[in-house]
Amino acid sequence: MLRAEAAWLAGELDRLPTDDLSPLLSIGSGHAELTADQPWIHEVVYEPLARRGVRVLHHELDQAAGVDVAGDLTDARFLDSLTELDIRSVMCCNVLEHVPNAGQLATAIQRLVAPNGYALVSVPFRFPYHPGPIDTLLRPSVDDLRRLFPELTETSAAEIRCESLLAYWLASPRKWTALGRGLRSFAGPRQAPAAPRRPLAETVRMVLSSTAVTAAIFRRE
Repeated sequence: MLRAEAAWLAGELDRLPTDDLSPLLSIGSGHAELTADQPWIHEVVYEPLARRGVRVLHHELDQAAGVDVAGDLTDARFLDSLTELDIRSVMCCNVLEHVPNAGQLATAIQRLVAPNGYALVSVPFRFPYHPGPIDTLLRPSVDDLRRLFPELTETSAAEIRCESLLAYWLASPRKWTALGRGLRSFAGPRQAPAAPRRPLAETVRMVLSSTAVTAAIFRRE
C-alpha cells in the first residue's frame, strides 16, 4: 500500500461507523515482508482503527506470525468456515492483481460483507509488474472496479495519485531488500498474460513522478 493510498483509505475509514466495520477482515495483509517494508500502513490505517475499537483480522493464504485467518477465499469450504467469525466488513488492498481470477475473489468478498457492512478495495492503476507470486496486470479504472462488485453499492471511489517508485523506495526502511526483490521480479519469467510494452515516458513518470491506484468503498444495503 502506497502512502497516499493509505492516507485516502484512512480518511474514508474515519467516516464509517465503527459498528459497521468490526470485525474487519483485511485480505492479504498479514505477510511479514509487507509489515516491514510499509510501516506507514499500521501507523495510518490500523492503529486508528484499533483506537476506535475496530477488531481487524489479518488474512493470508498460509498461517504465519501476525496472521489471524489463513486460507483460500475462493475455496467454498473455507469461505463457509468464516461465518463463525461474524465478519461485517472486508478490506482488500492490492490483492486482486495477484490472483488468477479477480472476479472469483470479488464474489467471495461480496458474500462476506454483512448488511450495512463495507468492502474497501484498491488495485494499482499506474504501477509496474510486481509478482506476488503472480501479477495478472489487472489495472482497472474506477468503472472496471465497480463492475466487479455488482451486489454492492459504491459510496466513494477515486483514482489516487501516489508517490513515485523512487519516493516509495526512499521511504522504505528496508530499501536494498526491496530493490533487490523488485529487480528479481523484472528479471524473472512473467506469469501473466502478454501486455503492451509501456511507453518510455510512462515508465519514467512512474519512477520519478507518480504512480496511481484505483480505490473504491462499497456498501451492502
